Amino acid sequence: MRVKALLFLSTIIFFSCHSLSQSAQPTTQALFRTFMIESNFGRGTTFSIDVDNREYWVTAKHIFTGIKTGPAGVFTTRNVQANILSNIGEGDEGHDLHWMNETFTVIDPGKDIDILVLVPDHLLLGYGRGFTLKTGAIGASVGGDCEFMGFPYGGGWKAQWTDSKAPETKNWMWFPYIKHCTISARLQEKGLGIWVLDGINNEGFSGGPVIFTTGPDQKVFAVISGFHTEPLEVLPAQLPGQKHTSSIPASPKLPGKKSNEQEKEIVNANSGFILAFDIDPAIKAIQESPIGSLRPEAISK
Repeated sequence: MRVKALLFLSTIIFFSCHSLSQSAQPTTQALFRTFMIESNFGRGTTFSIDVDNREYWVTAKHIFTGIKTGPAGVFTTRNVQANILSNIGEGDEGHDLHWMNETFTVIDPGKDIDILVLVPDHLLLGYGRGFTLKTGAIGASVGGDCEFMGFPYGGGWKAQWTDSKAPETKNWMWFPYIKHCTISARLQEKGLGIWVLDGINNEGFSGGPVIFTTGPDQKVFAVISGFHTEPLEVLPAQLPGQKHTSSIPASPKLPGKKSNEQEKEIVNANSGFILAFDIDPAIKAIQESPIGSLRPEAISK
């Protein structure tokens, strides 16, 4: 991942930075800067942005705390280790896709915010200064289209492509899944912006970017935190003999016989409402603590 991606950017022919039919179609930048991340609490999603010529990785705080519901809390650990899946592999099946074990310095945007900013001690991506993701919510509107990206259940999908300079080489790219959403509401709680999105989230999308528009105007405006659950009453499976598949009628209840009817159960189902935290506090925290390695072109100036 110190990453061969830069070497192959010019060869990608099946994604475009320009606007196509979808109003929120992810650009090449969004796809190439979204990765699978793994902590001691499981796998999720992270994405990389450049702020003032430094590289930062954004993800959900609960990936490193295991606390998926309730207040996010203050993250007091100064440094964390995480695995990030390299997004490029070679060979017939891309079997050399591998995990990068990295140590990061942590920036916590706030105790009530389910976002962590991870700062590597060296540049992990060799992208040019202009190949980054813009951030901000200016232009995002309630009722508007959006997309979010990530690796549900710790998995992604691979596509093969060829380096134009070495056509005999087979390269594989590991991509995040993309899901459509609609901006349903924007809540203000304790001065924080929480976006409510209409869509179906799945385990593993946590920490993924939420984007709107496409092409050069595309922006990340929020970070996936989780989905709102609703209680759903379900019927238990029928006991043997309860289901009558012939014309024989059900027998009458005998005195003293216990009912075979089972109690209904309640499960927490996915309501279709996704909660995502506004990215602006994370950008502000980054600008207040500008740490990390500068890109070489910035140093040369």
